[in-house]
Amino acid sequence: MIPVLDSRQMRAADKAAIRAGVPSATLMENAAEGLVKTVVRRFRDWRRIVVACGPGNNGGDGLAAARLLRDAGLSVRAFTLRDPDSYRGDAAVNARRARDSGLALESLAGKRAWDDFSRALPDADGVVDALFGTGLDRPLSADAARAVAAINRAARPVVAADVPSGLSSDGGDIAGEAIRAAVTVAFAAPKLCHALPPARRLCGRLVVHDIGIPERLLVRRGHRLFLATADFARSVLPPRDPGAHKGAFGRVAIVAGSRGKAGSSVLAARGALRAGAGLVTVFCPSSLESIVVGALPEAMTEGLAENDGALAAKSGEELLERLSEFDAAVVGPGLGTAPGTVKALEKLLERASLPLVLDADGLNGFAGRPRRLARRKAAIVATPHPGEAGRLLGKSARDVQAERLASARELARLARCCVLLKGEASLIATPDGRVVVNSSGTPLLATAGSGDVLGGVIAALLATGLAADVAAAAGAWLHGAAAEKLEPVLGDAGLLSHEVADAIPLVRRELTRPNA
Repeated sequence: MIPVLDSRQMRAADKAAIRAGVPSATLMENAAEGLVKTVVRRFRDWRRIVVACGPGNNGGDGLAAARLLRDAGLSVRAFTLRDPDSYRGDAAVNARRARDSGLALESLAGKRAWDDFSRALPDADGVVDALFGTGLDRPLSADAARAVAAINRAARPVVAADVPSGLSSDGGDIAGEAIRAAVTVAFAAPKLCHALPPARRLCGRLVVHDIGIPERLLVRRGHRLFLATADFARSVLPPRDPGAHKGAFGRVAIVAGSRGKAGSSVLAARGALRAGAGLVTVFCPSSLESIVVGALPEAMTEGLAENDGALAAKSGEELLERLSEFDAAVVGPGLGTAPGTVKALEKLLERASLPLVLDADGLNGFAGRPRRLARRKAAIVATPHPGEAGRLLGKSARDVQAERLASARELARLARCCVLLKGEASLIATPDGRVVVNSSGTPLLATAGSGDVLGGVIAALLATGLAADVAAAAGAWLHGAAAEKLEPVLGDAGLLSHEVADAIPLVRRELTRPNA
């Protein structure tokens, strides 16, 4: 899990590193080396490269990268937005070093230069965008907007230096013309635009490159925004003891389903099994048991008292007695909100001593009553989509989406539990205001049953003993990465949710055995 910084925090970390003895010129050279390594590793067929350099330190990063790319034997044309003689400080040093290496710096100060730039871009194999970085705080205008538009129009793959030019590092909004990058190399740490939509869509693949700032200077006490990555998921997945039995890998209960919605319980159970749970039992209305067994024979079932196809109020006592043998439970998918079902949920919430994943109707039953979730004995992970979060908070789904960070934090504070607000770049919030942004996912996940699978995955991780926020963040990352694995075959639509569950073991295998 890595910190996500805004521009102010990044400037403070830069200054602190320099005060601690890291020369600013070294930071710039290290940044340039990160750009060059990314180009060489990810675009091995590039031979002709255009480097577009802005007037500030981001431009200095580009000038240093242009020199290093030329030294590596590539054909490089470096264009500067302003007169190269106008650079100051470390950027001026790199302008001089680039010229000394034999590289011509072509200024976009005249009409002929723009013609050359427009011809060079489509002839290049790729572009390095070093026009503007974390310091940008307004929409691009004049020559800057013109340069960005020309790069986008050329439709060549772009490697962005720190931030795609035109984006603000301080949020997820897109204020105007901005580079559409294939890869963005974030220096030292990701910024808000890398993590939050819609800006994250313009960043392409994110590479975080260490430029020499000590980690202690990046993560100050009380830091509240982080990014969940593959390295994080790898670090928290418990090792599998070759000599262990199925009971050692967690017993998960799925309390789900009602007439017409038995599939929800099946998908949650499948998610738990595919995420590594050793034993999974579905607790559902008795009339649904045969449906569940027929759809997923690997899961066991226990029938509960029902009323017209939904859990009856007295099923709450049955559940409390039976769940004492389990390590975690998913509660809510497809249950419905009949009065008896809600009464059973209330009893379970107040008295159950095992960690719970509350999803769908497990949350809808408490609409307008988020503080009721705080009255529980054990850890909870609440996994609402924007509509469910809105019902809990008394606002519309549109309002939740408009202020996703604030809404996730508000719900976590009121419910005093971990909240996973689903959607693009799902947010995992805790009552202290800390938020983890999930970095994985694809539009494929916008399909019925996807959230049921996610609930099962998180419960499987809770059953191994992981803390609620860790299990939620790791589960969200695995779920999103599994869908990404299917994207080359399916594209951006047509996923069946059970396919996400079935891809999770493949993602786990890549994490734990990357060279296998």
